[in-house]
Amino acid sequence: MAVVLHQFRYSHYNDKARWALAWKGVRHERVSHLPGPHGPAIERLSGQRQTPVLVWDGEVIAGSGRIVDAVEARVAGRPLLPADAVARAAVDGWRREFDDTVGPAVRTVVFAAMIDHGGYLCRLFAEGRPVLTRAAYRAIFPLARGRIARANGVTDPDNVRRCAAVVEAAMARVADATAATGQLVGDAFTAADLTAAALLAPLVNPPHADMNRPRPMPPALDELVARWQSHAAGRWVADQYARHRPGG
Repeated sequence: MAVVLHQFRYSHYNDKARWALAWKGVRHERVSHLPGPHGPAIERLSGQRQTPVLVWDGEVIAGSGRIVDAVEARVAGRPLLPADAVARAAVDGWRREFDDTVGPAVRTVVFAAMIDHGGYLCRLFAEGRPVLTRAAYRAIFPLARGRIARANGVTDPDNVRRCAAVVEAAMARVADATAATGQLVGDAFTAADLTAAALLAPLVNPPHADMNRPRPMPPALDELVARWQSHAAGRWVADQYARHRPGG
């Protein structure tokens, strides 16, 4: 069985795919792409330009939600989707909300705290690359900064404030929903928990090798992380990574 995940390092949507593969024990190769230059290669592979993209025995599966569903369908045991129809609908509702609304808002809030720190952003994007590649990437960052800012919704201060409000509401909802059982739906870990925890992870910087960003972080990002780590929902995210994410 050949399984290859094309990814960005530290991306919360990509971590959904990594988490599903880890949860189901699927051995796979990871190919990390440089954001920006990744476009042509990913488009040739999948017909679109976003990561993650999973190639499983020749089948190309693009998008974190589709990858979670594909892994669930292909690998028996440790189910992420409940058999009960009502519980399944609740899980799907959480997934839609986080995929469509909360995840993009988290990305905007986090990028707003990093966009003026090109050295740090390039360090994240190009981690593990040869020295010359990292140097070239850093050199072209000033030219790409505007495009990166627009792509992540940080050029409009009103949009950043709207996204911050979305994050506030989502964190409050997660804290309330998990207070009784520790999980979003019922008392078992599901795709709802995986999705919410992964997409909130950039706010918390959980101590997992796949998502723990290097320090020192830019001051604004440090403040953002410190704030949400101490929140009930932030503690829940860290707990989900500690208890349910294999391979720390």
